[in-house]
Amino acid sequence: MRFNCALFISLHVLQICQGLSEEALTLSNRLENTRAAKLLIFKLRDNEGRGMDCLDAFQARSTKNGSCFGVSHSLKNGVFSVHLSESTDLRNWRHVIELDQHGSQATVHEIDDGTFLLAYEKDAPNSCWIRLRSYPDLKALRSGKHNHEIDLPRTLAPTAEGTPSFEKVEIKNGNLATSDIHLRFHYYKYARVDQLASGTLTNFKEWKATPSKKLNQAFIKLGAAGNIGDRSKFIWKDKSYYLQEVQGTRRDWGTWGLFLCDSNGLPLKRLDLKTPGNSTAFANATVSRIKDKSGQELLIFTAFLHSKGSSPLESGQMLLTFDAL
Repeated sequence: MRFNCALFISLHVLQICQGLSEEALTLSNRLENTRAAKLLIFKLRDNEGRGMDCLDAFQARSTKNGSCFGVSHSLKNGVFSVHLSESTDLRNWRHVIELDQHGSQATVHEIDDGTFLLAYEKDAPNSCWIRLRSYPDLKALRSGKHNHEIDLPRTLAPTAEGTPSFEKVEIKNGNLATSDIHLRFHYYKYARVDQLASGTLTNFKEWKATPSKKLNQAFIKLGAAGNIGDRSKFIWKDKSYYLQEVQGTRRDWGTWGLFLCDSNGLPLKRLDLKTPGNSTAFANATVSRIKDKSGQELLIFTAFLHSKGSSPLESGQMLLTFDAL
């Protein structure tokens, strides 16, 4: 990946100082070696030929046949739209429904009572913000019938706050009116670069957000002169990790890369992914845990490969799987 020398030197020092546990090293090796994946797909599309960009895969608790769902976005006539798709083998995806237009970067969280929360980036000319929706069950999600919706006010940047992900959801008595929804997102600082932030939506009406200064400084010290954007939280061997996208050079889409981060979101290791086509520009990564038809646990690793810095045969949405153990 085309980061500057200072980034590599700083990262080397960081790894010496922090050390990398055996578990984290094993995890990074699995993520990096795409050629060893159980399933590896590039340029992922649904059954209608629609690109499934920035796919966030998930498995509903009620699922019994190994089927998996995913929210993604596509671009048509200059308009981004959020879509829900379903798959029984992770290779073939059937389009279920368009959830919203002028939306992208979607993610889903299932609550213990079977309620689903959808968060995504809503856009209008020269602006974007975060929208949250609640669906009472999987049937409602599949039919696109939400029962609650809120647009979060921008408080950190004048024009753009987006790419949300769920950190933690706390709901009392199954009622959103007594809830705390903790989100991670990025804001367009000084209308120049994206930086990390977090916020809490209380009782589905009061929103408070703050910049993640410690994390931003950590990546800036590693040479991130561009955007610091999407991050995904997941569990590996009973420990929490994050995947964080970082752009080495502002406005250069070929300098996007991924970092494996610890439970606090601080960088542990820049992932040096190896693909058959030697692609180098990776962003919008997620890791999800599912069970296949045989009951075996798998981790689904997804990332978006920018055309600049990637093989023409691989640019677009990537999906791979490996054993969760």
